[in-house]
Amino acid sequence: MRLKLPIFAFLLAITTFVITVSCSAPQATQTDSNSGTTSSLKVAMISSGSNDDGSWSQSGYEGLQLIQEEYNAEVDFQGPVAVEDAEGILREYIESDYDLVIAHSGGYIEPAEKIAAEFPRSKIAIVTTYAGNNKNLGAVAFRSGEVGYLSGVLAAMKTQTNKVAYIVGYDYPVYKEEAALFRKGVADTNPNIEITTEFLQTWTDGEQGKKVALGLADAGYDSFAINADEAGVGAIEGLAEREGINIIGWTNDQYELAPNHIITSVLQDIPHLVLNAADLMQQGRWEGKLYKFGLKEGIYDFAPFRGSLTPQQEAEFTTIKAKVMAGEIDISAPQN
Repeated sequence: MRLKLPIFAFLLAITTFVITVSCSAPQATQTDSNSGTTSSLKVAMISSGSNDDGSWSQSGYEGLQLIQEEYNAEVDFQGPVAVEDAEGILREYIESDYDLVIAHSGGYIEPAEKIAAEFPRSKIAIVTTYAGNNKNLGAVAFRSGEVGYLSGVLAAMKTQTNKVAYIVGYDYPVYKEEAALFRKGVADTNPNIEITTEFLQTWTDGEQGKKVALGLADAGYDSFAINADEAGVGAIEGLAEREGINIIGWTNDQYELAPNHIITSVLQDIPHLVLNAADLMQQGRWEGKLYKFGLKEGIYDFAPFRGSLTPQQEAEFTTIKAKVMAGEIDISAPQN
């Protein structure tokens, strides 16, 4: 009997140790709960907003979930992440052996460049228009000139005061290009229209968005394209209080924010744009370049007009859109 007691105590100690280790093991923020197998792919994302902002960052997070579903990947999301904090967080992900790290904002270019150079065997994707380093740092982006041009056409069709505005979060290169093509779309429709662009320098300050938008409305601007996430929501809600205002929303169908004012919304299939980055990597085609997607691939489209255009205007817009998709209208970025 004396021999059995030490053995029992030993087994009890081992069992307690195993249970303690199992309970204290760190868990990933998001893992595939539909499979009992261990994932071989790890993908992380940082973004400028939260994963429930109803706009850019939430759509990026949904793309991360698509990667999880498609590849049984272990995924992790952090947001909002300030630009000054991005380098450190990216480094932590790379050092934790993530296979692909997605920087979901044009503001992360500089920190991503530093980390890509520091870890040349890593793979980093930025979701914005960026040339890449032809090695490990590349980008997936929209052919934003397409919808920049077409939203300019729509704004010109709807203005009664001949004054239209494009409001956007930041003056990143992609949005400067979008603004330039917006101006071209307006001018091609009616060269006598006055056009202004406002860079809010924020994605999240709804009060700033509202202040700028109402200031433009007070100056006689009546037709707006607004691409500014949460700041844009503030702008739309402010303009909804005014009569005779027409608005083109962005990212998701924003009709419910201002039903009497929203002409349409530019629909960005950000989730599938993000998924494309993982697809390219898994196919062995990630070469640190800029990969663009647009109307032809179904990554862009427009929400229903819901009677905001006359039948003649809608037919004209459909024709112009088809010409853009066919390459019959020059929407190349202007050369500075």
